Amino acid sequence: MEHNAYVRFLSLMRAIYKDDVDALRVDDLLAYLYELAQAGRHPNMTELVRQDSFGTLQTLTKYLRQMERDKLVTLAPGDDRRANVVRLTETGCDRLRQREMLLLGSAMPKASLIRRLKRLTIHRRL
Repeated sequence: MEHNAYVRFLSLMRAIYKDDVDALRVDDLLAYLYELAQAGRHPNMTELVRQDSFGTLQTLTKYLRQMERDKLVTLAPGDDRRANVVRLTETGCDRLRQREMLLLGSAMPKASLIRRLKRLTIHRRL
């Protein structure tokens, strides 16, 4: 059977997340924030809760606080001081670029992919 880059990519992603649902949700939220930033928008937490993809306000707050600690996003008062605006940081963009490189590298030889995966996993623990 011939090599399938997509199947290989999914296998690598499973290895990165290792049943870590929180990490998967963080990456999903990062991707959504990136798409909004590309359109020149920076949502507040209320907008993100209304999106209905990221859970309740309590769950979203947990993820955003974790992401803020990891320097993936910043939270700052917006025009309405009651609602924090969420902005993707350069570190957050770097994480998305790492995931992109993993996707693009899915067609690489297996040994190269394993080395890259180890670097990403070590980086995530720092």
